[in-house]
Amino acid sequence: MKRDEQGRERCTACFCCMWICPANAIHIEAAEVSSERQHLHPEDKYAKKFEINLLRCIFCGLCEEACPKGAIYLDGTGEMAADNREDLFLTKERMMEKTGGPILGQRN
Repeated sequence: MKRDEQGRERCTACFCCMWICPANAIHIEAAEVSSERQHLHPEDKYAKKFEINLLRCIFCGLCEEACPKGAIYLDGTGEMAADNREDLFLTKERMMEKTGGPILGQRN
């Protein structure tokens, strides 16, 4: 996910983006931050699993607006076609490897 100034993940698994998504395209699983991972997360929980189903996403931008930590954003480089179905399911790892934050596609 998008990181803060100290390199920690901004997402605190508050589920705001998941709840506001009208297409139910976002799935999050939260986990407690252990003492050895404390340097990676500013809060007491984090998104262990964060997935976006681009087959469902309508690119409305509500997730971006709902995020209180600025961890998610639309940058206009979303994938609209793929050779296989799995490529249209964005995992946390895939989103972070591109630009340091979620790649959700283009805002309407």
